[in-house]
Amino acid sequence: MSLFDLLPSLKGVLVSRSFDPALWPVPIHASGSDIIIGTTDVCAEVLRHTCGYYVDSAGEPVCPAADDDARHPVLVTRIAAAQVAGGRAVVHIDAALPLNSAIADLAFAGQCLAGATLADITVVDAAGHRRTVHAELPASIVATETIVIALRPVADRARIAV
Repeated sequence: MSLFDLLPSLKGVLVSRSFDPALWPVPIHASGSDIIIGTTDVCAEVLRHTCGYYVDSAGEPVCPAADDDARHPVLVTRIAAAQVAGGRAVVHIDAALPLNSAIADLAFAGQCLAGATLADITVVDAAGHRRTVHAELPASIVATETIVIALRPVADRARIAV
């Protein structure tokens, strides 16, 4: 049973961002409904890029997402489409995720988390690759909004094979 079950009136209260900064490889925090990485305002910066961008470990925007660069720990891109049903969400993004990475956490820039829930969120990148993470899902998701994805490296299975 959650706190929202006990006190349903809390669903309408504005809550701060509930992503776990410990999962993020860069300094990240919320400012209202915006996300700040390092000193960069995510919503303002994404307007300068046509297909999203990566953020380096210092929190600085470094290269367009079209490079599919696995060296950078955060991808900022736009949502192309989203479907929410049955406590799950499928979010299509307009960039490709690096093949040797997994999603550690998500943040939806420009979204208030009033009424948000923890859910399984499947991210489908521009190449059709799918990755699922259990994270905070806002009450509504709109195409063209900004999504910030914390990436973590995945071991290369070819090197692990005996």
